[in-house]
Amino acid sequence: MPNSLIDELQLDASNPAIPVTALLRKALMVAAKLELPGVPEWINKELSGYRGEDTVPEYRIIYGSVKARNPFHGWIPVQFPTNDFQETASRKDVTESVAQIEALTKRDGALVQVFPSEAQRVLQQMFQQDTEFTCFLEKSHFEGILDEIRNQVIRWAIALDRAGIRGDGLSFTGAEKEKAHNLVVHADGGTLNIGVIGNVAGQANVATGSHPMAGSISAEDVTALVAEITKNVGGLNLSAADVSELNAALAELDKTKPDEPSKVRQILNRVLGVVGRAGVTIITVGTRAHVETWMRQHGLAP
Repeated sequence: MPNSLIDELQLDASNPAIPVTALLRKALMVAAKLELPGVPEWINKELSGYRGEDTVPEYRIIYGSVKARNPFHGWIPVQFPTNDFQETASRKDVTESVAQIEALTKRDGALVQVFPSEAQRVLQQMFQQDTEFTCFLEKSHFEGILDEIRNQVIRWAIALDRAGIRGDGLSFTGAEKEKAHNLVVHADGGTLNIGVIGNVAGQANVATGSHPMAGSISAEDVTALVAEITKNVGGLNLSAADVSELNAALAELDKTKPDEPSKVRQILNRVLGVVGRAGVTIITVGTRAHVETWMRQHGLAP
């Protein structure tokens, strides 16, 4: 007598030789035959990959090691000025499909996340190094994603089995479908819940660094600061109103006399307020770190 789909699903989920891609396809078939909402959406995202507007599940968020290419010593780790900056720069939201992740785990050599040109520029300015920055990722992190998906499928299959939902071959009875619908399964956040980068010199270094002493403000200092922040405006993911507010503050700052430190501080605090409303990216964290470090270096601690 052939096993039911639920039996097969449990056996496949506990067999590491069965690819997670094949496991998810069988789980999708089970969910479709049981006419379950929610679960197929999660499976389809895992099979096809997560789109830009999707929020990736927590188990798909991994962290690597950011390194800079040294002409004499190869790739060396970098030390960030703040933990927030390090976390943002080293974070990768894994949006790839399960098939792509499986291929990555079989690839020889290092796995890396290449920073886009704008992020490269922020890092180069921060560390005052005209070199390449790359985030190195551990293969075991990708294997962990596959393991968690497999674990979620087997938990779901066990819950169906315990609820008396087994099926006969490739079909389920009306009573089994009703039981499956009464089994509370939420796929929120990608989890099946079952139940009845500006110049920040001095604060950061690749190998060694210096810490400038706070000093007086020159017109050139202010002009350079405004220019650096302006370069990053397009990458801050701000609303049109926030962009307008930020540009107005920068224009006012550019016209402010350097011998009015209290006014400079007031405007920069407004700038920090606007930047703080942007989404957390390497550009926003870098811009904020840039402004805060500049203020400390010139005796205007935020």
